[in-house]
Order: sequence, then structure tokens, then C-alpha cells
Amino acid sequence: MLKFSAIIPTYNREKDLNELIDTILKQTLKPNELIIIDDGELVKDFILKRKKEMELQRIGFVYYKKDHTKERRGLSESKNIGLNLAKNEIVFFLDDDLELKEGFFEEIIKIWERFKDDNKLIGVGGWITNLRKKTTIEKFYDKIFGISSRILWDVNDIGFQVWDTNLKEPIRGYYIHGGVSSYKREMLKELGGFETFLGGRTALEDVELCLKAKLRGLYFIINPKAEVFHKNSQISHEKSYIIGFKESQNRKIIFEKYCKQDFFHKARFFWANIGWILRQFFAGNFSKGWGMLVGFIKRTE
Repeated sequence: MLKFSAIIPTYNREKDLNELIDTILKQTLKPNELIIIDDGELVKDFILKRKKEMELQRIGFVYYKKDHTKERRGLSESKNIGLNLAKNEIVFFLDDDLELKEGFFEEIIKIWERFKDDNKLIGVGGWITNLRKKTTIEKFYDKIFGISSRILWDVNDIGFQVWDTNLKEPIRGYYIHGGVSSYKREMLKELGGFETFLGGRTALEDVELCLKAKLRGLYFIINPKAEVFHKNSQISHEKSYIIGFKESQNRKIIFEKYCKQDFFHKARFFWANIGWILRQFFAGNFSKGWGMLVGFIKRTE
């Protein structure tokens, strides 16, 4: 059986993190190593208690407190630290506000075991059960604005992520959600890890990673049988305006770095961003939508 590490970047969400670890310890297949990268202030008693529990179950435990005099705050920075600390062939990155359903790790590792000799498979993604399903109208809207693809899970040729919520069986694709994902450690390191952009809640670091993997001929598998519930905790969450601003800024960086820069692609990118931003306003997310609009208009920093 393949050995694997579970990496959890966290920032001042002790209650959520505690609940996530509880679901990890209840799994039918447990990680060989658990790595916590702390961007905040977890209390010492919490760390000591969890360390003892891991030792009893023969799970390696690593707690890394970031030194903010030398290291930037940020999700991508934390992921890259965890990647360099991990000792096992497969690494999982988990959001700290997840609840893992029974058999999550087992279902992912089954895929890795089946394709262990495939040197084009870089990642296997899990399934967020409470991800809102897109309506027929939304799918039509996405096609109008070019926020779509013939591939069900993809990052398209102008840098927009595409996913489908109706899977029943594992499929190949070119995009997986970053907070419920697993990767081959060495292949991920060869790609340069996760882009740090502006720091903080990075925004689109998973999109950037998936697109550069796709351009190198690598692919992912999405497994709907590996289920998680995402609580979308608002604790330590950046304000909606900042989230929107960063998303648009980072989207432009991705487009300029990886996509064709002819008139046709630039026009499509502009049109797609109009649709992406308008959707926020239609959904009532005015603060995020305004941040996205400003981030799109302003030159990248």
C-alpha cells in the first residue's frame, strides 16, 4: 500500500481543525504522516494532545509554526512548506474546515494504486458533497461567456476552471479542487509547487497549478466516491472585496503567463471576465463582485 502524508495549512481555526483531525482519525485508511502548517496561533496544549494521539496510532506528526519575520503569511506558502517537509510519495492538501466522509483516503489511494505506473498522472482529487449544482441556465450562461470546456473538469485555454457536479464514477480531467487534493510529491515539486501571487488567501493557486500541469501533458483523476463536506468557515477569512480583487489580479497573471496573447484570446478573456464578474452581482455578492471588477481594471501588482 502506498504511503501518504496529509498536509493541513491552517490559520486561527482551532475548532475547525480539531473536527477535521477527528474525521482523519476515524478513517478506514489513515495517513502515515500528518503535517500542520500554522499561519496563526494554535495553543500548545492542542498540539501536545494531538501529537500523543498520532503517536498512539503510529502516525508521524509534524507541527510547523511559521516565522512571520522570515516567511510570508499565505496559503500557497504554507502548502509549499508542507510539500518540502513531507516524506511520503503521495501528499494530500486539505482545507482546515473540512469534514472527511468515511473511506475518503481509501478511495483516493485506490486510484493511485491502480495507476501507480502512469507517469502522466500527477493528482487525484476528492469530491465536495455540498458543492452547489449548476442549473441549466447557468451552464448556458457559461457557454455564452466562454467559461466552459468540452472536458468536464478542465482549465480552459483562457485560464478559467471548469467543473461538473454530476459525476458518478472517477474520470480524467485537467482540474481538481485544491483543498481536497492529492499529488505525487516529486512531480509537484518539479512543477515548482504552488504560485504564491500576492500572499494571504492566495486565490486560484490550484488553477495555476492545474494549467501548468496540463500544458506539460499531465492530467488528474476526479473521484466522486472520495467525499468531503466543506464547511466554508468564515473565521480568519479575508473580506469579500479583497478575495475578489485577488482573484481577478491572479487570473490576469495566469492568462498572461500561460495563454496565447493574440487578439482572439485576449478578446475572449475580456468577455469571459465580464461574465465571471457579472455572475457575482447577479448572485448578490456585491462586495466580491466590486473587488473583482477593480482587480480586473487595475494593472497587476
